[in-house]
Amino acid sequence: MPSRGVLFGSAALIIVFLWSYFSSIAHLAHRWNNEADYTHGFLVPFVSLFLLWHRRSMMPVTALSGNWWGLLFLLISACMRFASIWGGYALLDPLSMLPCLAGAVLLLGGGKAFRWAWPSIAFLFFMIPLPGAVAGMLKNPLQRVATDVSTFLLQSFGIPAISRGNVIWLSHGKIGVVEACSGLRMLTLFFAFTIAAALVVRRPLWEKIFVAMSAIVIAIIANVIRITATAIIHEYFDVEIADVVFHDLAGWLMMPLAMVLLILELICLSKAFVPRAKGPLSPLQSRLKRA
Repeated sequence: MPSRGVLFGSAALIIVFLWSYFSSIAHLAHRWNNEADYTHGFLVPFVSLFLLWHRRSMMPVTALSGNWWGLLFLLISACMRFASIWGGYALLDPLSMLPCLAGAVLLLGGGKAFRWAWPSIAFLFFMIPLPGAVAGMLKNPLQRVATDVSTFLLQSFGIPAISRGNVIWLSHGKIGVVEACSGLRMLTLFFAFTIAAALVVRRPLWEKIFVAMSAIVIAIIANVIRITATAIIHEYFDVEIADVVFHDLAGWLMMPLAMVLLILELICLSKAFVPRAKGPLSPLQSRLKRA
């Protein structure tokens, strides 16, 4: 068990951390609650705690020794907060929580504690909203890709469809792929969960990187399926039903659909790349090894 001093020090640092960052956490919660692209922020701390629990076998319980390198992380965090206040970079303040937590873990538990906790600390990055300029740069290409690919699929199904800008014109109306339907929400949400999946699954490093980066493709596919299905309902059934599907039902179904695609991807990877069994060497392999 950790020493009593470490336990009291940890409790004191947690209290100081929550007091120091109370306004930043409240600001983040406000944005999560009012901006559809970042509602997943409420789930990120719980996923981060799950990662700590999942890696509990690495958690050091004895012979904890602090590392003074933690002070460097705390200094970086303090500089980020200073720049946030005096430079007007609002998102730097919540972002400074990451080096602050990393520094506290290093200072109290040393390298062993840091190796256990760093994935959970890094995962907290996904609870911080993107800067407006970055979000704008991502939304426009996502809108364009979703519009063009959905139009191509509709034409392949024999449905008359033409794209003009970010609007798909049908024979009985039109569907506007506005910024709220660009797929940025899906991209940020699913990118977070593919990173979490990559940290949890027992796969080679290159497969974990592949799974994490596939979030972009899977999010686009899910959004294209949403837009295409809505256009089909719009064309053959009822406009009001299509609007309900597009703005309400499809929004809830996109995450389960993306999770199904992720599971299929993991299954395909496990079937395509089977780890080599460790068995006795054949006579030829033995001779080659001796040579």
